[in-house]
Amino acid sequence: MLEVSVVAGDLGPVVVLTGEADRSSVTQLNEVLTAQVSARTRYLTIDATNLRSIDQTMAQALMLAALIVLVQGGRAVLVNPQELVLEVLNRSRVTEMFTVRGRTPAETAPDGSMDGGLSERAM
Repeated sequence: MLEVSVVAGDLGPVVVLTGEADRSSVTQLNEVLTAQVSARTRYLTIDATNLRSIDQTMAQALMLAALIVLVQGGRAVLVNPQELVLEVLNRSRVTEMFTVRGRTPAETAPDGSMDGGLSERAM
């Protein structure tokens, strides 16, 4: 089951994905992403730290949101995807739409939130 939440980030909304992203959750994810990109956001961050798996349907939803942000002149960032998630996103070429960044344990606050320390990962 997928949990989706939105928190305010320094540069724009951060969509936090937790759990397993499969086609049963695509409507939920699309609603959240549509609300964010409809606001003409210029910087959209997807925090995939606690996303354990993703299927092609959900990957396409992320790709479409990133594409809309890019067309609007913005930037889409994918933070800390786990290896299994990253493999699916790479196969479907979704990572080409995102700047992919990771966090080291020292860059994560004790409560599990980001404290601003992100490092870009070459994909």
